[in-house]
Order: sequence, then C-alpha cells, then structure tokens
Amino acid sequence: MTKLSIAEGQSIIDTKMAPWVKDLNIQVEKTSDNGATLRMPYGEHLARVGGVISGQSMLAFADAAMVIVISSSLGGYQNMTTVDMTTSFMTAAYETDIIAKGEIVKAGKRMVFGQIRLYEAKSDTPVANVWTTWMLL
Repeated sequence: MTKLSIAEGQSIIDTKMAPWVKDLNIQVEKTSDNGATLRMPYGEHLARVGGVISGQSMLAFADAAMVIVISSSLGGYQNMTTVDMTTSFMTAAYETDIIAKGEIVKAGKRMVFGQIRLYEAKSDTPVANVWTTWMLL
C-alpha cells in the first residue's frame, strides 16, 4: 500500500522546495512504500548548447526526487537534509524528458540511504546513478 499519494507528493514538490526548483517542472508519476518515480520535462532552460541536459539540472532533480522517495516511505513530509550525493553519469541526454526512479536502500531513525536512477524518457536509456544519504531533522 502506498503511504503517500501522487497528489501529496506533487504538493511537496510545489510547496516545500526552494522556489527555483519550480523551474524544473518536476512531476510525480508514482509513489510506493519504498520508492517513487518522477519526471523532469525537457526544456531549453535545462540544456547546454546542442540540447545536452545539464548535469546541474539532473542533480537538482535527483535531490528533489529523493525527498519524495523518503516522504513516501514515511507517509508524509518531514524536514530533512542531504548529507551526501555520489553521482555516476553514464551518457549524455539530449532534448528528452528525464525519468527518476528512486528507492530507499536502508533507513534508520535519523539517517536514510537511497538510490536514484535517471533515464532518458524517449529510450529508457540509463543516464546517471545517484547514491544519496539523508538526515531526518
């Protein structure tokens, strides 16, 4: 059973994130007890010359997506902060939406370890893998 609805997840994106994160136009597509799937629609404001989606926008997207993953696991939003993000980019993404599929790997009372995989929406090609560590406040 999902502990956080898609609408509740979208509300967290729309109301709890820094104002500039709204420029990523993040959409919550799926939530579950242990994860979530989100979409960052392509926009020229996210890309460098040649339509390559910037790593900065993908990292911000992955960071925001993990908030929804953790919130879904908890059954609602709780203040939290990123402790660490380790990213491996596998290929460039060109002029495509990016899909984030995230999951909790291990959760303690205050620390949460998770993984976000980023994919090209057009081809389902893996773009990046992000290991994250979070502290619940």
